[in-house]
Amino acid sequence: IASAFGIEVEGEASRRSISRIVKEGGNASKLQIVESLKNAKGVTISGDGTTHKNETYETKHAAVIDESNSKLQFFLGLKMATNHTSEEQLDGWIETVEDLFHLSFESGLCTKDDARIFWNLVTGFHSDHAADQKKLFHLLKEWKKKSDRDVRGENAVSRLNDLEYASLVVQGALALVQNEGSLAWEALPLEEQNRKIEGMKKQLVRDIGEAEFNKLSDAEKAEVDFFLWAGCCMHKEMNAFKGGCIGLDSFWKEHPHLTPPLQLPNRDNAATIKQAQGTEAAEHAIARTERGAVKVASLAGAVFRHKDRKRGQQDTLRFFFDSKLGFVISFPDTSNTRFQSHAEACAVMITYLDLFIEFLTYVKENKGSGMLNHMEQNVFNGLQDIPTRHEICTITLYWLAISIPYMREIRGIHAKEDNILRLGEFHHRLIAFINELIAEPERLVGPNASYKKGSFDGLPWGRPESFYAVQQQAPHLPHLQDTLVYFLKQSRIHWVRFGADVMDNPALDHATEEQIDRAWMEKTNDLNEADFGTFRQTSKQSPTISIPQYNARKMFKFNDTSAFLHSLSPDLRRWLRKVTRSQDASGSNHQEKIQLAHYRENVAEERI
Repeated sequence: IASAFGIEVEGEASRRSISRIVKEGGNASKLQIVESLKNAKGVTISGDGTTHKNETYETKHAAVIDESNSKLQFFLGLKMATNHTSEEQLDGWIETVEDLFHLSFESGLCTKDDARIFWNLVTGFHSDHAADQKKLFHLLKEWKKKSDRDVRGENAVSRLNDLEYASLVVQGALALVQNEGSLAWEALPLEEQNRKIEGMKKQLVRDIGEAEFNKLSDAEKAEVDFFLWAGCCMHKEMNAFKGGCIGLDSFWKEHPHLTPPLQLPNRDNAATIKQAQGTEAAEHAIARTERGAVKVASLAGAVFRHKDRKRGQQDTLRFFFDSKLGFVISFPDTSNTRFQSHAEACAVMITYLDLFIEFLTYVKENKGSGMLNHMEQNVFNGLQDIPTRHEICTITLYWLAISIPYMREIRGIHAKEDNILRLGEFHHRLIAFINELIAEPERLVGPNASYKKGSFDGLPWGRPESFYAVQQQAPHLPHLQDTLVYFLKQSRIHWVRFGADVMDNPALDHATEEQIDRAWMEKTNDLNEADFGTFRQTSKQSPTISIPQYNARKMFKFNDTSAFLHSLSPDLRRWLRKVTRSQDASGSNHQEKIQLAHYRENVAEERI
């Protein structure tokens, strides 16, 4: 670049120097995060976890809300963890925040190396709806309370004179010895005695802090301990959809006089069922065999859009549709984790049902064997099975009437609200609308069906061709309204359950408008969900990249640290270079991996 402008450059930066320069940006971003807290009236945090190459990873974000209700989103980093327990995740949060404050204190930008400043500002936690995340919320809530009580206790103790404090310590020590027993106490090693005494002093401070807290009014106490949890709206929709799909299977069991969807066993189970009829092995194979629209959608995704691009019929399918319709289609990516991909797949299958059947026939006749493989045959059979079509049409209608309109508000550009805590009334309206559809399924199936009364938001169908394809199939599906109503009833149960955090939450109901502003949270957990995809892609492109290097790159860019870095003094920037060199030479990333290996060794030894 320099030569293009006629500039001669002497020497070059080494690879190690470039790596450290990038990490300087990461450290600057950490300073930026702590600096932003000085004008904050609230902080909300969010996180997620996954496994990658059999290792557990945790990612974290924080939203800082200032006095003018402006929000700053910060990426706090991605880290490896020994496991995904709630306790381990809590330790990860504590360590991350303490690292931020320690660095800021060393830089001189922060007068106290005290991470409790952060925790006393935290007002909300955002995650998915997994049980470990709900438990983590309660652990974080207790940690926030502990941080507050400790600070209050320390402030109260600082106002005591030496004699008053010494008197409290002596009383605590006497009570400690009395509880242990004098002989048992004297038998303890000196280190153990000192450890117990230090623990007693900390508890003493905490008790004093609790006493100070109890002096507050009820309103002041609620303000101090204010901390809300909200679950990702994407997961609300996904769980409600899943509940409806499971309900479809129950529908057939509750109506034994109806023919259920065709079973679609894999190749091994199919062989067992055929060759060992009446045996326990065959019954086991039948019990493990799946059926229905979701199963067909999964298999179709593997055939028409395989996650391994060298396999599947994706290109052949594109050429076929181009020749038939003059345009190509990409089948929804059901082979990977994609929200609503199975529902969209049902809509695509019912829209082009005849063409998919024709295409599979075309594939069959073009094979040397003249036969479809087992998976392709399962898709072919499933598409022609009338009970399975009931499910495909049911899911398509639900997707058009509920899922798409719901996501327009959650992720659409015309969404009316950006704070998940203000979506309670929206979810109540959704439940009421589902009740209306249950009472009047004719809004979705029949000659008078239309988006005006059939779509949750009253806007045109997201995929009108799919709606009309279902109407075309409806006369041949005598139980379509029944399956639709059953699906809606089951999904409603899950909407109520997973929407409780915004619809039936006493803590939120009693919160003031100002508190809700202080606890602003995104409507989805997309930031954390996306981190893992970004990390995987980066790892493919740069297989040897370290986590500190990845975090530094991501933090500098996502947190918009460039302007902050330019505002730092020359002395502080020199300090950044120095501390980054020290961190880089410490081998902490390597030590972290060694600790993970030792953890697994210890777990294995305990189980042997």
